Amino acid sequence: MAHISDTALERLEVLVGRWRTEGQTSDASGGDRIDAIDTYERLPGGALLHLVDARVGEDTVEGAEIIGHDPDRNAYVTQYFGTDGPTAYEASLAQEGDSLTWRMESKTTRFTGTFSANGNVISGHWELHDQSGDWQRWMDITLTKQTSPQIPSA
Repeated sequence: MAHISDTALERLEVLVGRWRTEGQTSDASGGDRIDAIDTYERLPGGALLHLVDARVGEDTVEGAEIIGHDPDRNAYVTQYFGTDGPTAYEASLAQEGDSLTWRMESKTTRFTGTFSANGNVISGHWELHDQSGDWQRWMDITLTKQTSPQIPSA
């Protein structure tokens, strides 16, 4: 018999794979270009390992994140460790209207990404929580799922 948590982890299959991430920060100075590879892999037990290899302007950002499901909170939970510091998120993956939407929120940052109909593109934006308690646009990104190169048969 499958547990609710097992079913929730199976739903994360839409993230599994290698994604090309492009975008721009919303800095007042015109913003920095974002160019990254995000890779999501299954771990034993069904959780995901998310590896980040990015350039944001002149900065390199590398990190790893574990994404799992907490049945007590009925939410996805993540823990990220990277060159830009650690962050823990609570997340959701839900059908909103005609679109599948992935949301993540920590105390200081949050993300909303919407999947294309075929699931191969995620259009999203990050926000930062500012000193006055308001959310401010931080960066806009597009993730495009990369197809595996075909190996010629012998």
